[in-house]
Amino acid sequence: MATALKISCDKRVHQVSLIKKANEMIPYLKRHANETENNRRMLEETHERFLDAGFYSALQPERYGGLELDFGAHTLFSRELGKGCASSAWVAAILACHGWMGGMMPDECQAEIWEHDPQTCVATSFLAAGTKVERRGEEFLISGRWRFSSGVDFCKWALLILPVPQPEGKGPPDVYFVMVDLADCLVEDTWQSNGLKGSGSNDIVVDNVLIPKHRMLDARLTKGCGTPGSEAAGGGYLYGLPLFAISPFNLIGPAMGAARGALEDMIADMKSRQSVTGADLTKVSTVHERIARAAALLDAADAVIERQLEGIVSKGRAGEEYSIEERVRYRINLGHSAKMCCDAVDTLLPLSGGRGLETTHPMQRAWRDVHAIAQHFGLVWDIQSSFFGSVALGHGCPDPKI
Repeated sequence: MATALKISCDKRVHQVSLIKKANEMIPYLKRHANETENNRRMLEETHERFLDAGFYSALQPERYGGLELDFGAHTLFSRELGKGCASSAWVAAILACHGWMGGMMPDECQAEIWEHDPQTCVATSFLAAGTKVERRGEEFLISGRWRFSSGVDFCKWALLILPVPQPEGKGPPDVYFVMVDLADCLVEDTWQSNGLKGSGSNDIVVDNVLIPKHRMLDARLTKGCGTPGSEAAGGGYLYGLPLFAISPFNLIGPAMGAARGALEDMIADMKSRQSVTGADLTKVSTVHERIARAAALLDAADAVIERQLEGIVSKGRAGEEYSIEERVRYRINLGHSAKMCCDAVDTLLPLSGGRGLETTHPMQRAWRDVHAIAQHFGLVWDIQSSFFGSVALGHGCPDPKI
């Protein structure tokens, strides 16, 4: 018991340290936010700073040089980073969560990735287009295009979702995760976006790449029933969590941070600015109402996300199962938190006046980035609410992966 308590305390110290490091980077990220957008990918210097801070290794298996912290550590440090630059925060959170997903893969695959370089980063893509799969015994020969791979330019490997047709096309395809060496692929510069402009979410093009068995993971094993990686890690809870039920926690932090940063910047700006008539805007009641409403929305989002993360970790440590009701509740709370972040920046934007239309203005960037994050499938309110309503009314979850 004493050893377990020490390990838990050590992980808590590491998590607090990452949050502190993220907070200290906010001024740097703010200074380079416009440059990051113009670059359409995160800056090399930012990547090096994130490597040195240990952000990417937050959920990576400890035996391969990672910190193996509790789930949600990346949500909390990316919330801080998002106050400075949502695009950079997005890449930090995404690459950290890929250490978690990589930790679910067979141990031989993990050794290929991290044994010789624990700082190796892994990309992902869950949106496949024009895929072709040929079964060769226990191996797959694959081709296709995988889109929206955030931060891929800083990675050496990529975990792709792969629909594998049944023999003779009978029944729905099986779904696998497959790990590919990016040296065998083409990363195509395709990212042109209105929000998260600096995330470098480019395409991965694969042409006749052979996937051996140890680089595959049946997606059905990621529903919370234990993975090859959780067994290799000694049975800890982290790599046996229900992936699709909680994966949007990998995404929400930068939105929360960007919206909070917009609020803090707006308050500071209002204190130093007057209207064209010379009026003191800090005394205008509608300004008070907008700032108060945004603050209440973001406080509510913070509270619900932190509470949900505490519940996930508590159940995981106790070895308890996650019911379908709990899984879809995670999803509606994530979707609603994203919606509250959008409502907060929508409330604040009019206070910036005409300057808030300029693409280089921090308020405009926050507005675009928060809305871009909320467009992710895992956070769209209409989708998450339909999952919850269907389960609540006895029809089950429409998405079998959850």
